[in-house]
Amino acid sequence: MKADRRRSIFIILTIALAVCLMGTLSFIYSAQQKQTLDNILGQYQAGCSGLTKEEVTRLADTGRFEKWGYTADAGSVRHEDSTLNIGFVSKEMIDLMGYGEIVGNYPQEENELCIDRSFFNYFDLPAEVGQTLTLNLGSGEKAYIVTGILESENDSRIFTVWISESSVDTSGHKAPYDLRFRFAGSQGMEPEQLRMDIEAFFREMGIPEDRTFYSSNYFGMLDLYLGNGMEIYALSILIAVICAIVIYNIFYISVMGKMREYGRLKVLGTTPGQLKRVVKRERRLLTAIAIPLGLLLAAGIALAAVPGYWSWRDNIGSGLMVSLLTYGMVLVATRKPLSMVGKVSAIEAIRATAYSEQQYRGVSRQIHRRLTMPCLARMNFSRNRKKAFVTATSLSLTGILLLCISAYANSVDIEEMAQSQFGDRSQYLLQYEDYAGREFYEMQKENPLGEALREELAAISGVDYVTAYSTACVEIPAISAIPGNREHEAFIIRGIDQENMAKMYTGGTVLKGNADYRQLAEQNGILVCPSGSALKEIYKTTYQVGDTVTLSCYNGQAIDYTVMGIVKDIPIGSSAHFFILPEEELSVLYPEISDFASYVNIHTREDGKELRRAVYDAVSDERVAVLGLEDSIAVLKSGMQGELKRDYSLLIFIFLFSLINLANTLITNLLARQQEFGVFQSVGMSGRQMSRMLSYECLYYIGITLFVTLTVGTVCSLAVCHIFDQVGMFGKLTYHFPVVQVLVFVAALLLVQALFSVCAVRYTRKLSLVERIKAIE
Repeated sequence: MKADRRRSIFIILTIALAVCLMGTLSFIYSAQQKQTLDNILGQYQAGCSGLTKEEVTRLADTGRFEKWGYTADAGSVRHEDSTLNIGFVSKEMIDLMGYGEIVGNYPQEENELCIDRSFFNYFDLPAEVGQTLTLNLGSGEKAYIVTGILESENDSRIFTVWISESSVDTSGHKAPYDLRFRFAGSQGMEPEQLRMDIEAFFREMGIPEDRTFYSSNYFGMLDLYLGNGMEIYALSILIAVICAIVIYNIFYISVMGKMREYGRLKVLGTTPGQLKRVVKRERRLLTAIAIPLGLLLAAGIALAAVPGYWSWRDNIGSGLMVSLLTYGMVLVATRKPLSMVGKVSAIEAIRATAYSEQQYRGVSRQIHRRLTMPCLARMNFSRNRKKAFVTATSLSLTGILLLCISAYANSVDIEEMAQSQFGDRSQYLLQYEDYAGREFYEMQKENPLGEALREELAAISGVDYVTAYSTACVEIPAISAIPGNREHEAFIIRGIDQENMAKMYTGGTVLKGNADYRQLAEQNGILVCPSGSALKEIYKTTYQVGDTVTLSCYNGQAIDYTVMGIVKDIPIGSSAHFFILPEEELSVLYPEISDFASYVNIHTREDGKELRRAVYDAVSDERVAVLGLEDSIAVLKSGMQGELKRDYSLLIFIFLFSLINLANTLITNLLARQQEFGVFQSVGMSGRQMSRMLSYECLYYIGITLFVTLTVGTVCSLAVCHIFDQVGMFGKLTYHFPVVQVLVFVAALLLVQALFSVCAVRYTRKLSLVERIKAIE
């Protein structure tokens, strides 16, 4: 009965772990979706810009808003090697926009401010409310009292500064305010109807359409909230399959271990159907205990991970689905053991042991064998090859997954990834700060990234060279006319000179047609760069060689171009460019612009604080954004750590399943062979020799696991890295074998082996030699 209890505990633990993992994935997914929906529903739906304070008050006094708030952008300034984005935000906007919490109070006086906590961390300052900071926020250096600290995640050197409303300068800009609101009575309203009502309200209040905007998060929330959850289903099925393997092995050994008991019952007249019902009842009982236990554990983990977003309606359905999937898994896993119970005869059952069945015909039946400890361990290992195969397979799967995840983690060079996505592999990237459309065109007339700035940057000590790329901003009426696209969508057209076109767009970078500079210039040709499927997915359009593209300029011109080639994306900045023209053609679009440089890349051998400050000091125009490679690396590193944390968490659960399977196999072997061990010791085997034999048996499993991990796992990890390398978004991957992770895996397996050996020897010493020889099971 003790052995049965141990088997039952293993089965319950295995099923409970599977249910816990599947339930945790489902419950956390539901909680995160609910959290996302709650955040969206609490945020603004629409708004308008360019308002005076009187206009804000007039709109708010209509009583049509459920919640509303307003902001004023006060621009951005440089502070040493960082950027401070300055603005006023009314208290109501903090909830509407989903900003973080504030420690302290919002500023009320002109000499008060609220600033990111990351600002203090970056400049090694104490994050304390009430301290005084000396900053230049656009009107010379002044002392400001920190009344509040904004709790927000920030991996870059761009920090948020909030000032009081009395500090907003309205002398240069009479209408600096933006209003955002939630419409009254909108709860439960269809998004299309709500948008129509808001549009009617704007017309009624005389707000021009070009000054209105809508929350893409809110009006796209149904797709965001519902999702398809395919990744959750895929992971759940994977977990169920792995668990089914373990359950099959445990039930198989359990049934074989109780064959004598079933034989006695058959002798007493029990029918095969009755025997099957006994096993089915045991299966139902164990499942009935394990599933609720697993669901309770999952609920506890989900409540701790995402507190405050438990949904009984969603989670009861998810729990039911997990329960049905788990029970189906148990039914499949126990089908074969169940059929064995019904088919065995009474005589066969009485003679059966846990090792008398499922032996392969190829197993040698020679009488004389070497009775060394490794040979005895190998003989036992080969008694039931199916059991050994299932146990080794579950462990090997863990090893293969570990090698794939670890090799990917070791092979991804974060710096290389950042470089591949950052300009033309430069150290710094200068570009216009969030300007597009007519603003881009107007700013380009006086180009703050002109030749003078580029020469100043090139003269900075430590700068190797500076590269500049030309672009122009246009509209494409055909794309704007597609339903779902914005009416006046702005597109950046890249201009490229003859030398760079010959270098960049040759061979494999030209997907269709050609990229001959002279032909493009002479025949009004244009290149289309679909950036994978981005052009199709974002703007719902595609182009083929021979199609016509009409570019509408902000100076009133409209020029037709013929698509002469489809090319791959070669980054020069931080955004995609879907269309490319010969550089000289930009002057045809905008003859009034003399310098089209809108991306400037600064190349250096080494980076440092002094160089970074020199670059920031040289760029005085606040309309120019300065992006550093180190900032990009920090953001990517944070994202990679989060991804690997999720991957390794899943791997740990799978490893637990495998260890339970291994422990069940080893312990069942130990329990089923007490009589055999007694006979061995009666003919002279010492306790030390028995310990060595049991250790060798465990080492066989470990050896096979490591062999499969190092062979199949290495091939799989090479394939994974090759696939990610081909995708290109992770930069150039150089395969690095995960030595440290494999050593940790080996150490964990050897620890299990050592613990088993110690426990096994102690257990065998509990029974006397006579008791073990007389043991029936």
